[in-house]
This record gives sequence, structure tokens and C-alpha cells, in this order.
Amino acid sequence: MTLSADAVSLALGGRPVLREVSLAIQPARVTAILGANGAGKSSLLRVLAGLVTPESGQVSLGGTDMSTVSPKNRAQRIGYLAQEATPAWNITAHELVRLGRLPHLPAFGALSQADMSAVEAALLATDMTALADREIDAMSGGERARAKFARVLAGEPDWILADEPLANLDPPHQRDMLALLKASANDGKGIVVVLHQINAALRVADDIILMRKGTILANGPVEEVLTAENLHACFGMRFKVISDGSISAIVPA
Repeated sequence: MTLSADAVSLALGGRPVLREVSLAIQPARVTAILGANGAGKSSLLRVLAGLVTPESGQVSLGGTDMSTVSPKNRAQRIGYLAQEATPAWNITAHELVRLGRLPHLPAFGALSQADMSAVEAALLATDMTALADREIDAMSGGERARAKFARVLAGEPDWILADEPLANLDPPHQRDMLALLKASANDGKGIVVVLHQINAALRVADDIILMRKGTILANGPVEEVLTAENLHACFGMRFKVISDGSISAIVPA
């Protein structure tokens, strides 16, 4: 079920942030969006998630125009992990993850056994079962990140769109988050993730979208997109791509 954008344009505060963006993202793969600050990465992710309506163009999922899909149904199909996704009040991890089932509940409905099973499966997948009763404010940054990801998993979406999920995480917790993203793709979910860390994208992604000034500079498999020439055009600085048949690292030249 392909997630597609067709000639999508968007302006915020009168400033163009997306310009005639067209792409098709495949399921069961990790697609990383890279680009300098202000390139339009987060705006593109929010448009793909249906959280922002483009001024022109269309977003579709499996050929269905997402503007015709109800917010409830869209939330069942696309899980969105924002940069700042911590709840405003202090709740336990279990309570947070249960919120992921809201798109599946009728108005004022209680969680069913199937809902609870999805919650427990999400806690297990993120290694949060033992911490389910711990309050969010008492968790480390890495534990909170796993709890927030579990909330998205509990909704059992076909797609997960994550905006800078590595922000404020130390290297071990970044590694854990990348593993969760990859495992979700291996389970058949489409994963689209905004990253600032080029080598993290190299490690986790199957496909790369390089953005510059609201446009798509390059889009395709990692080996084809992460070239020294493309990276220079994207970031305005020189990079060295270290390869022994496949790319192993990218460093400033």
C-alpha cells in the first residue's frame, strides 16, 4: 500500500516550504528524510500524515485520496510520532500506550480484550513490559522514547511516520530506536523517519529522500542517493563516502 504525494505544495506564514513535491514511498521499508534545517522535512512528514492540508497537490494511500478519509480512519492507518510527544500530565507508561488505541474505540467506549492485547504486544515489542507501571516523569530519556513509540505501535497502523525520534537520545538509545524502526519495517509496516544524522540514516534506511529548500533533490535506494555529489548539493559542504562495496560511513571531507 504505497504512500504517495503528487505535486504537493505548502506555504507557512506566507513562506513556501514545499514546492511541487512528488514521490511514492513503499511499505515494509524504512525511508529516511534528510536535509538541512528549513529544507521542509517536518512539513513534508506532517502533510504525509494528514495533519496539514497542502495548498495544492494530493496525498494518497494505496490510491485513496487521503483528504477523503476521515481523521479517525486515517489515524488507524497512519501512526505519527511527533518530536515533542510527551503528555502534558504525568501518567504511567501503560496509560500512555493505551492512548494509542483511541482511534479504534467508539465514542466513550472502553478498551476491549483485543485492545488490551495490542497494548501488551506494543509494550513487549519495545521492552517496556517491566516498566509499564512507572510514571513517565520518572523515566530516562531512552525509556520515554520507547514508551512513546509503543503508543504508536499499539494503534497497529500500517504506516509509522516519526519526526526526529533520535533527538535528545544518547548513542545507545539512538541505537535502540533505530532497531525498533527497522523491526517495524520487517513486520511489514511502512516507516518514514526524519533524521539529522546521516550515518544513522545509512544504518537504518532502505531508501533516502534528500530535501533542499522545499524540493526533492534525490529519492531512491541508499546506495544511489547518498553520494558525495548529492550530499554536497544538499548540505553545501563536502563529504567523503567510505565504501568497500557498500557504504559503511559518511564523514566530512
